[in-house]
Amino acid sequence: MFSLEKINFYNGRELKHSSFHETRKYGYRYQDFENEKLIKEVHYEVEINCKTSNTYNDFIFEINRKQVYINNKVPNLLVGQMLEKCAKVIFPIKIIPAEDGTISEIENHKEIVQRWNSLKEHLGSYYYSEAAYKILNNVQNIILNKQKLERSLNKDWFFHLYFSPLYIDYPLQTPQTYKWKSPVLGNQSIDYKVNHTIDEYYTSTGKIIINAKGKSIDERSIEEFLQGIDYPKAKLQGISCKTLESEMEVKYKLYAEDRSIFSISSTYHTKISDTKNKIQKISLYHLIENEDFRPDSDVGARRAKEQFRNFQTIGDEDVIDISKRLKGYKHIPSSQEPKEKISLFLEEIPTVERKSSLAKFLNMFKK
Repeated sequence: MFSLEKINFYNGRELKHSSFHETRKYGYRYQDFENEKLIKEVHYEVEINCKTSNTYNDFIFEINRKQVYINNKVPNLLVGQMLEKCAKVIFPIKIIPAEDGTISEIENHKEIVQRWNSLKEHLGSYYYSEAAYKILNNVQNIILNKQKLERSLNKDWFFHLYFSPLYIDYPLQTPQTYKWKSPVLGNQSIDYKVNHTIDEYYTSTGKIIINAKGKSIDERSIEEFLQGIDYPKAKLQGISCKTLESEMEVKYKLYAEDRSIFSISSTYHTKISDTKNKIQKISLYHLIENEDFRPDSDVGARRAKEQFRNFQTIGDEDVIDISKRLKGYKHIPSSQEPKEKISLFLEEIPTVERKSSLAKFLNMFKK
């Protein structure tokens, strides 16, 4: 159907996004290697609904994460139990994407705050150690501040990779270059210069391939990075040092019909020492029940809406402004926050347990 067929862009070489109409279930897997040895593996399912926004003439992603498994087991430590309850406050979370696919805004922040206020007193009375109070205070500091909560999403691998700048112009023979801040050590991110390229043809299974490949442009040394220093301390002091070495590559597969994500496969290589390398592999796959599944196509409706916009005059926009949209950012800047800050979205946070076949789930990543 799509074999050897060129991708149909909008307005020259622009890839546009549209909403999808069914609940999507994805399988997520994170693997952490030290050289060739697997140190840690995390997996879970995530459900995503895409709904039309009544306010922004846009769509909203409603995301609900299910039970987290670490090395194929449910976490049972006391801290894990507390973080599980905190995570339930966050999900479901509703994200308004920017035009390029990055996170623009959390639409239901007030709901999250209300859920947290209903839960925090119970947590404070049940987990009464000094360490527990410190964690709860840090969690509350993030939840109550919408901007901090939005920034914290980019420090989680799922949100960081799913909401990347994919829906952009793709010039012929020239890659689009972006700056990525990827959460290689959770709260510690590395700066990368990343080139985005797109395959010219649909695959034989009707997918669009986008590749993002880059190298670190971080000016810190590996020692500063591992110590949690978030600025090039040695360089600012005039001390000569070798900057950290890291490379990354992410491959996206999108459905041809609506440009939504079918799968993500990524690999990050970071040199820790002359004999030690950190390798992280993160994968996301649409868990389809029917192998013949194809999303509903929004191409016709999208083109009609875009054509209508093109015919609008300045006077028309005063009456019917259908082009109103929140502008996104090519990257989300990091903030200088306390080192003891805990991310709500680290992989060790479990959520509601889901009964499913573990073997069937993991087999999705062998394709």
